[in-house]
Amino acid sequence: MPMPTLADLKTHLRIRHGHEDADLQMKLDAAIDNASQFINRPIPWADEAGEPVDVPNSVRLGILIIAAELYTNREQSVVGTIYTSIPKAENMLHFYRVGLGI
Repeated sequence: MPMPTLADLKTHLRIRHGHEDADLQMKLDAAIDNASQFINRPIPWADEAGEPVDVPNSVRLGILIIAAELYTNREQSVVGTIYTSIPKAENMLHFYRVGLGI
């Protein structure tokens, strides 16, 4: 599957209005970065020939879950918060982790 898009995120969140597009795109970009850091590889990644490969459905869904969590908790103050894992997203992503000795 291709990388999740802004339209995919809006469908996932059931958002029909366009007034939040810049904010949603920022959250989607952050979710892709978060997922990439978690699995310790760039998203999308490349095959042995250096050609980009499709994003597996579980990685795609993990990204959307992370972005949805960022959107849902957007009103909370960043100051003083403690990182909490996003279990549903991590369940989708952990099979794709590389180079972590696990």
